[in-house]
Amino acid sequence: MLRPLVPPAEAETGRDASGEPMIRFVFLLVFIAIPLLELALLIRVGQYIGVAATIGIVIATAVLGLLVVKREGFSMVTRARQALATGNPPILPVAEGTLVFFSGALLILPGLIGDTIGLLLLIPLVRRAVAVWALGRFATAGATRIRVFTSRDRWPDSQNGGSSRPQKVGPIIEGEYTRIDDPDDERRTK
Repeated sequence: MLRPLVPPAEAETGRDASGEPMIRFVFLLVFIAIPLLELALLIRVGQYIGVAATIGIVIATAVLGLLVVKREGFSMVTRARQALATGNPPILPVAEGTLVFFSGALLILPGLIGDTIGLLLLIPLVRRAVAVWALGRFATAGATRIRVFTSRDRWPDSQNGGSSRPQKVGPIIEGEYTRIDDPDDERRTK
């Protein structure tokens, strides 16, 4: 008699016997299925356009992926700083930057399915739509509160549970100081 892959009680609750979500099972399937699909597709494309052309495509997309990852590392930090400078949370720029970085990683890995997804994520309209969708999923998964504080803002009081708006304090004055009671200080006045 054949047993079902997932016992009925686990299928109903979405959890395994230990109470953990069955996400591990899903990840296992993904990490086995995706490489097998990539390999099968590489073989089929190699038969259709030739082995040399297929290897050339894989190498070209890997080089493109390296360039994207190198460029995006600095670009994401710049966009996040610009958003913070205007007082906005840098969530969307960081999400898009993360997707571009992920796109580069997919392009570096050999395989045509990953390359296709990576190239699609390089299109700004597609990337923004995926970022907005993913952020919406995170926001609906739990309570999300985002606050942006600049260097001139004071953190909210912990006594009153925090305020929704940071309170301004005076300007920050930078300078040097010398402890006068320090016997080892050579600059001490006599």
